[in-house]
Amino acid sequence: MKKELNIENLISSINRLKVDSKPNWGGMNCSQMLKHCNRQAKLYCNEYKTSYLSLFLANTIGKIHLFYLKYIIQYDINKYKKNSKGLSFLNTSNIDNIDFEDEKNKLIKRLKFVNNFKPQYISTPIHGKVRNETFKKNILSHVKYHLNQFNAL
Repeated sequence: MKKELNIENLISSINRLKVDSKPNWGGMNCSQMLKHCNRQAKLYCNEYKTSYLSLFLANTIGKIHLFYLKYIIQYDINKYKKNSKGLSFLNTSNIDNIDFEDEKNKLIKRLKFVNNFKPQYISTPIHGKVRNETFKKNILSHVKYHLNQFNAL
């Protein structure tokens, strides 16, 4: 049985992380991973200015990616390809001196915001217009994927 994807499990897992936690794969350290998750969530929550090109891509390539997440791998983090290339904006592996505790606290606060998000739809720069449930699943699954990367689940 799959472990339930809920906010309490994710926050508990985030709190188990240590600044020197080692990943099972990938080139990010734990602080970089937290910053990466924060950036992805902020982007998905429309907190960054996006261009017309990104809106076009969200409604084309983004919809294909969303189909893959929902219907091919069905949000199973163990089926998602490891070390896959993402948006360059989300790459944090070249950033040093990241405040681990600050990033951890920001991520917990952001996850609580996402968990309490009420509107039925949101338009995202990654997947275009999505339902509330899809919005939440995409952010929470992304964080869960990276927590698994660092043995925190």
